[in-house]
Amino acid sequence: CEFAATTTALTLSAVGAANYIFGTDSQTFTVAHGQRHQALHHQGAQGVLDRPAVALKDSLGAQGLVGFGMGFGAMVAAARGFARSSKRRVARRAADIDVAEKTETKPLPYFETLPPSIVDKETLDKLLAALPKEQWDDPPEDSYLYTLKCYAETYGPGKATKMGWYDYIYMKVSGPEFFDSAEDIANRKKWFRDMSEKGAFPMEFPGPSNVWESGAYLQWRGEEYFAGDQVKTIVSDSRFSKQFIANTAFYREGLKPWQRGLEIGMAHGYFIIGPFVSLGPLRNTPEAATVGLLAGCALIGLVSVGGLLFGTLIKPTLFDRKGDPPASGFQELINWHALGGIGGAGFAHALITVFGS
Repeated sequence: CEFAATTTALTLSAVGAANYIFGTDSQTFTVAHGQRHQALHHQGAQGVLDRPAVALKDSLGAQGLVGFGMGFGAMVAAARGFARSSKRRVARRAADIDVAEKTETKPLPYFETLPPSIVDKETLDKLLAALPKEQWDDPPEDSYLYTLKCYAETYGPGKATKMGWYDYIYMKVSGPEFFDSAEDIANRKKWFRDMSEKGAFPMEFPGPSNVWESGAYLQWRGEEYFAGDQVKTIVSDSRFSKQFIANTAFYREGLKPWQRGLEIGMAHGYFIIGPFVSLGPLRNTPEAATVGLLAGCALIGLVSVGGLLFGTLIKPTLFDRKGDPPASGFQELINWHALGGIGGAGFAHALITVFGS
């Protein structure tokens, strides 16, 4: 457009200069249509040859010269625009060729060179969908895609083309049976985040082939968010567990040390001879109950000696009374534990002897 405007302005300037030079008055290039034909009729061929510029002036007129200049400028502008577009097309074509050459020389990623015998396309698509695109070239080591990358660096075009039968079987056996999709991974992360924020996990019941959700949640976090000693479990913090442990002889309130030791010893001595009687080498002989009694008493004696050593070295003060030396209450508990254990074993032996077959 700028070129067309410039050429048109130059043409109009040339017309004005010609009108001033060749004409005697201001009407030189504005002769009427009838007057121009009349002037041409009276002039001869010799006059035309003598004054070519005047003849061209009289034949075209001012309007003709303006139209000629505008047409000439439009043609030149069109030719110049076509030349510029041709140059741009050539430049774009050269750039496309350069990009194509660079693309052809760029090496393919490892997951596009994996043989179908190592991984099929459907499995590979699932693995790629489970990871962000930024991690495809360098997958994490806990991802199966990292294993495939190691295989791609070993087998493929320009590398090893054969795999041993043992390596192939190991590859197929070691491969995961199923792959989590990106949605499954996102749901698992959300579930873990929610469980961490709430401090509770869902209570589930084991079934034949799966677990059943109960809809209830168990609180596992204590008052302090990052206190490991306040983690709650069903065994340690449920009401039944607390009541059961609190009713045992060792923790029950109101008992003296000798009462605790006697009850604990009788309970252990009563059932401790059973395995020796039923599973010992003399189980099918008449002396099975007697041998079980002796073995049970020996075991109770060993445990009592270990308890006395523990009290002497560690000196627990849990059952001590005011004014007593350290670990005196615990020593009393162990002494009565030995007595109660022997008594419980003797009572069990009597029952086996009287009622046993």
